Amino acid sequence: MRCPSPLLALFLIVGLAVAGCSSGAADGPAATAGSTTGTDAYAAYANLTGPDRTAKLLEAAKSEGGEVDIYTSNTDIQNLIDGFQKAYPDIKVNAFRANSETVLQRILQESSARKIANDVVDTNEFELRALSKEHVLAPYNGPAKQNLRPDAIYDDWQAERFNGFVIGWNTSLVPEGQAPKSFTDLADPKWRGKVALELGDWDWYATMHTYLTDQKHMAPEAVDQLFRQVVANSKVTKGHTVQGELLSAGQFAVAASIYNHTVDNAAADGAPVAWHPVADPVILRPNGLALMAQPRHPAAALLWADWVLSEGQKVIAESNRIPAAENVPGYQNPIPPGTPVYEMPESAVQQVDMWNKAYDDLLRGAPQAR
Repeated sequence: MRCPSPLLALFLIVGLAVAGCSSGAADGPAATAGSTTGTDAYAAYANLTGPDRTAKLLEAAKSEGGEVDIYTSNTDIQNLIDGFQKAYPDIKVNAFRANSETVLQRILQESSARKIANDVVDTNEFELRALSKEHVLAPYNGPAKQNLRPDAIYDDWQAERFNGFVIGWNTSLVPEGQAPKSFTDLADPKWRGKVALELGDWDWYATMHTYLTDQKHMAPEAVDQLFRQVVANSKVTKGHTVQGELLSAGQFAVAASIYNHTVDNAAADGAPVAWHPVADPVILRPNGLALMAQPRHPAAALLWADWVLSEGQKVIAESNRIPAAENVPGYQNPIPPGTPVYEMPESAVQQVDMWNKAYDDLLRGAPQAR
């Protein structure tokens, strides 16, 4: 059994801290030394485009100190850093990387203390939505935004890549032609003890549950029963990296909610794993990039965002991630046309505590993968 979500407890703690620190005109976090309040930080660069924009941003970034500070949960962040610094060797990237909840906690704590220390945040959809509600992000309106997929654009953040939750399997344990064709197949008793679920995937659970009720028109009670049958066949892993390693090692035959890039990267390294033919559905989650409303290095932040959302999309594709840009030279979407793809609906986002508790309750007593 998991403890109650630390993320939910964090919201309560930070909310009380902010309330205790704010009054009158001082409401909201104050600018740190050398920063500008609100979106005014980016106003000087708003109408720049093309080579002139890049040249002026680079010149300004050098005058800011020649560095940019990023908080991220992206396990492939070093690939982006290497690509960016190859393009802009005079700009140093300082990256703090942790899991998405820790990234969120750090930003909220710094915001409540009025000491924002990062220029850019790169993390999961849910954490970005939470930061948006705290009004600590600023919209990105650079030219690269025009090339993004429609489902990559939000009010004050944008996806830079997408994680696809897919069903993956060990090809040494699942003969060709016998892999599950849909999530519902995993309820079959033949998969008893052979399926892996991930401990923190409440968002996948909420989205899959909603997909089955809203798109497949299953009764909620039937979906609940389906999940109980799948859990009866499952072991629980903690972390998608561990899940991928155990799948590759043959500790179980099927992973119900593994990232597509985890499988593809393992297969590229010779592991006996696959996720094609694709099972119905693929749950797609945007992972995004956002500018901080009170950056210490606004020009460098914009330079980073411009690059990641344009040239950096090639780097993201090379990491077997699904890029947010509509057209990336040489990239072919690994999700075949016609595959059912579903993203978390707003209704699920508005009921985080309910879905988190439901997933906790669902996994209670399930054995842990070793």
